[in-house]
Amino acid sequence: MPSYSYELPEQGRLLSLVRENLNKVGEEWREMADFMLDGHVEYKPLRANPMRSGSQFIYQRARLNLTLYFPENIFEHFLSELDSGKLELLKAVVQSSLPKRSGYDIHEFKILGIIKGP
Repeated sequence: MPSYSYELPEQGRLLSLVRENLNKVGEEWREMADFMLDGHVEYKPLRANPMRSGSQFIYQRARLNLTLYFPENIFEHFLSELDSGKLELLKAVVQSSLPKRSGYDIHEFKILGIIKGP
């Protein structure tokens, strides 16, 4: 029987969900939402501390470092648009786009630019 815990969506699916959810946030997010499909997602799950003998097991959600990469021109646009408040809101939208059953909470959230080759 398959386990549904700790499953992360395929990156195209996540970006599509983020786009949908940003469109629900408000009109001012529409342009940014449209750029989501040009992005690339990198997941870096953080290992939980292994159980030590004698310690009580406490269920905790796993932490995840998540980086969104965008072509340089889109990244520059994000830099000009996102202040710390908007960045926190974007992080919350990305978190809410991860299925609850994945068991992951975003720990570190970054947006980086990719310089395309010739």
